[in-house]
Amino acid sequence: MKRVALFPSAFHPSLGGVEELTGQLALQMVKKGGGVLICTNRWPRALPAKEWWKGVLVHRFPFRLPEDNLKARISFRLTGMRILGEVVRALVRFRAEVVHVHCVSANAWYAARAAEALGLPLVVSAHGERTMDANGLYEKSPLYNRILRDVLGRARWVTACSEATLCDLQTYWGRDFPNGKSVVYGGVGEDAFCAASAWQHPVPYIFALGRLVKQKGFSELLKAFALADVPGVNLLLAGEGPERETLTELRDSLGLCGKVHFVGRADRAQVRSLFAGCIGLVVPSLREPMGIVALEGMAAGKPLVVSAVDGLREIVPEGAGARHVAPGDVGQLAEGIVWLANRRETGGATGLGERVAGFLWANIAQEYDAIYEKIARRQFEGDSGRIAWGRALTFG
Repeated sequence: MKRVALFPSAFHPSLGGVEELTGQLALQMVKKGGGVLICTNRWPRALPAKEWWKGVLVHRFPFRLPEDNLKARISFRLTGMRILGEVVRALVRFRAEVVHVHCVSANAWYAARAAEALGLPLVVSAHGERTMDANGLYEKSPLYNRILRDVLGRARWVTACSEATLCDLQTYWGRDFPNGKSVVYGGVGEDAFCAASAWQHPVPYIFALGRLVKQKGFSELLKAFALADVPGVNLLLAGEGPERETLTELRDSLGLCGKVHFVGRADRAQVRSLFAGCIGLVVPSLREPMGIVALEGMAAGKPLVVSAVDGLREIVPEGAGARHVAPGDVGQLAEGIVWLANRRETGGATGLGERVAGFLWANIAQEYDAIYEKIARRQFEGDSGRIAWGRALTFG
């Protein structure tokens, strides 16, 4: 294992796929004797600039960019060089050997230039940011598209969380990546296979989990649950997000107030308990670059109904334990809910657990380590890669 500086777009206490992957990768690297530093955006600003998380040092920087307003552009010009200098000094103190970006946002611009300043190889991992950002960032921001193209061109290796995501990124780039590329999926921990106490709920329930945003398809799920009209079965939905109020209003308008329950934000222990007690899992995403929640459901031995979209099709094989439905198709989703409800009587193992064993975090970390070794053995062309600091604030 190398001394790797991980640059996720967000990290603890924020919750999400990128945050989970970064934390798990860091813990696995430490376990194998590697050095890890996490550098992320300081948002909200009240968070400490530096702290230890489970034995890993976390640096938070105010990653400012010249957004589309005068105040942001002035702030960037006044402070951007200083922030970049702080990032470089943190990497020097850490003695970083590799800089690894997870999910391209403002973090990537600073990571790429700090890596170049120190002559360090850059790895860029895409996690569906082009399609899954709740605000459609890459659909409307020329600035962030310039950043994405810039860091893809600088990367010594590009990874994506699924074949679908890599294909989208390659099409977006429009030509072969200048260096290596590969798919590295997300994963699950060994605890996902362990027995947990079932969540206490008065009636059998179907479970759904995720950030409450439009892309997750929870509006379609509520409509499908109303259409399915399965007696004696509830729907529990865990997660928070900007669509909470809209979903609550939709639930009430569909007459599901007593049958659909919002659990709210759930920690790892609560999620395991919710999996343990459910009939099955529904992942109704309209878009989904990969889908760690589906892996967790498979590891828990639960049957699944998933949208046949993007990375979900790659990790969840359709068969006795899982059904695919067309994304956004309320009718098919309702049929899948009925299928799950009927499995209360048939029961039996899904046969999906063995497949998930290949997605353990230890294996995912080993895949990344193999990439670090590949780029470390390469002879880099040209000079040392150090930038001219007078040009440090230019955009690609």
